[in-house]
Amino acid sequence: MTKFLMMTAAAVLSVATSPVIAREARPAAAPTTEAPQAAPTGARVATSKTKYCIVDTVTGSRIPVKTCKTRGEWLDRGFDPLANN
Repeated sequence: MTKFLMMTAAAVLSVATSPVIAREARPAAAPTTEAPQAAPTGARVATSKTKYCIVDTVTGSRIPVKTCKTRGEWLDRGFDPLANN
């Protein structure tokens, strides 16, 4: 039993310390002299990658199904997620 516990402890320690070793091996990033661009303020900018999720309850199931697609993908299927129905 002691042998098993020692092997388990060694495995856990080796896995737990591997990210620390990998992080220290990276070289330092070079400083940039350019000023970062300001993020747009006010309303959220809509992009073509905005996903719209629909939650559908399937008859006979207690688990609802969540489907997320872009507006273009929904329109290709004949459904407008922004329509007020």
